[in-house]
Amino acid sequence: MTKKKISAGQIVANVVILILLFMCLYPIFLMLIKSVKTIDQEIHHGFALTFPFHWSNYSLAWKYVSGYISNTFLLAIVNTAGILLVCSCMAFGFTRYEFPGKNALFMAVLALMMVPGVLTLIPQYCMVKDFGLINTRLGVILPTIAGSIPMGTLLLKTFFNGLPGGLFEAADLDGANSMTKFFSIALPLSLPILATLGLTSFLNSWNDLIWPQLILRRDELQTITIAMTSFTTNYYNTTHSYAVPLAGYVIVSAPLLIIFSFTSKQFIAGITSGAFKM
Repeated sequence: MTKKKISAGQIVANVVILILLFMCLYPIFLMLIKSVKTIDQEIHHGFALTFPFHWSNYSLAWKYVSGYISNTFLLAIVNTAGILLVCSCMAFGFTRYEFPGKNALFMAVLALMMVPGVLTLIPQYCMVKDFGLINTRLGVILPTIAGSIPMGTLLLKTFFNGLPGGLFEAADLDGANSMTKFFSIALPLSLPILATLGLTSFLNSWNDLIWPQLILRRDELQTITIAMTSFTTNYYNTTHSYAVPLAGYVIVSAPLLIIFSFTSKQFIAGITSGAFKM
């Protein structure tokens, strides 16, 4: 058997990939080893692996973050459910029905993706304030769902376009109404792209900082990103150590890793299913 020669381009590509992989993994490694250091270990051996591990950092961090995780879970779940429901309904309507101005309306929805979110931040805040939604969860949920409509509708519509039209024609012959076709045919066949959109929506909602920080000013409503930002600053100013806050970051990252472990197959199937083709 003849051995394939490795070209110079492949070597360069592999080296670049390894460098980028190192840049991604090394900060995670530092977070993990620093989260189990004492204050003295972090000051004198900040980048080295030290023993014994100081696991009590995690119990201290849990006492602080536990109260905010439930708030974040609630917002992330409601945001994700709302995004999936609204975007799937819009995508199904654009795919299966004809109405005047359909293409123009769809192009208008897509055009909203071209507007940077920072430009609408102040008008959006003024609108939420006028509606009296400051310091309410709805003040975070409704704008988040609205802002996710363009991209979510695009992904689901392109996926719905690829569904076999014969299934819907057979459902019409059986007398199925629109709700039956939507819930019994379109959604079950679209689980991969729904998992992709749902996971990214949950991740974005979990990690969102700017909008919840503007709306949620009462401590009992704040999310984990707001709480960890202030906790990190205050703890470092007091102890000159990041050990306990980093333990908190590890704790709040765990739910995302668990969720991805259960949805990874569907997520990858959605990414590779051709849903991004126009």
